[in-house]
Amino acid sequence: MLFERRGGRLRPTAEAVQLNGRLDRLFDALAYLDGTDPSDPVSQPLRLAAPPTLGHRFLASAMATFMKQNPSQMISLETCTSNGLVSRLVDDTIDLGFTLAELTHSAMELIPFHRTFAVCVMASDHPLARHKVITPEILHGEDQIALMRRHMVRTRLDQVFARAGVRPRIVAEVATGVSAITLARHGVGVAVICPFPLLRHHEPDLAIRPFAPEFVYRASFAVSTVRPLSKPARAFMRHVQLVVKSERILTTESWAAQ
Repeated sequence: MLFERRGGRLRPTAEAVQLNGRLDRLFDALAYLDGTDPSDPVSQPLRLAAPPTLGHRFLASAMATFMKQNPSQMISLETCTSNGLVSRLVDDTIDLGFTLAELTHSAMELIPFHRTFAVCVMASDHPLARHKVITPEILHGEDQIALMRRHMVRTRLDQVFARAGVRPRIVAEVATGVSAITLARHGVGVAVICPFPLLRHHEPDLAIRPFAPEFVYRASFAVSTVRPLSKPARAFMRHVQLVVKSERILTTESWAAQ
C-alpha cells in the first residue's frame, strides 16, 4: 500500500516515502529519453517563489549555501504574495514555493518545515516591556501596529482579541513584519508578529515578549499535487530543513529570558 486516505485526501505511506527515495534514477532515465540531461543544470533550473519576508530574510542565504555546495545549479527566485504561489504552481512557472500562510488549494500541498509562535515586539523602553508574557488583556486600549486586513493572519489575531473581549487601538496598518518592527522600534506602538525569519538574534533596542495564548505560525514548502517534484527541488528542500535545524532560532523561552 502506497497511499491511504485521510480527511478526504490521499497521503503517502511510509513504504511510499521509502520507494520515492529510490526513484531518482528512474526519473533521470526518463529525462534522458525526453532529451534532457538531469546532471546538466541548464536543463533543470530550480524555480523558487516566496513572499518578500521569507525570500529576502531567509531564502537568499539558504540559496547561497546551497549554490556553494552545488556550483553548477541554476536557481531563480521571485517574490510574490502567498496567494500568488497557487497560480504559479498551477501554471508550472515555479517548482517550489514557500509561505507562512495557511493556504488551501486542490493543486497545492503545504509541507511544514518550521513552526514558531507569535511574539509581541515594542521599543525596549515601552511600559509594557515589564511584562514577561503579553496577553490580549494587557494590550486592551494600547497603541497597536497591525498587518493589513487582507492578510489571513490579521483575521486570526482579530478573533483572538474578540474572544478575550478586548480591543487594542490600531494606530498603523502595514503590509510586512519588517515595517511593523521598524515602527515598534521607534515607539509608535506594539506589534504581534511572527518572529521567523525576522527575529533570530537578540535585538538590543527592542523588547520581545511571548504572546499568550500560543498563536502558531508554520513555514511551509508549497508543492504541486499534479506534478512530481524535480530532483533539484527535493535536494533544496532537504537543504532548507538542515539550515533551519542548524541556525540559532530563538524559542519562546528565549524571548521571555531577554
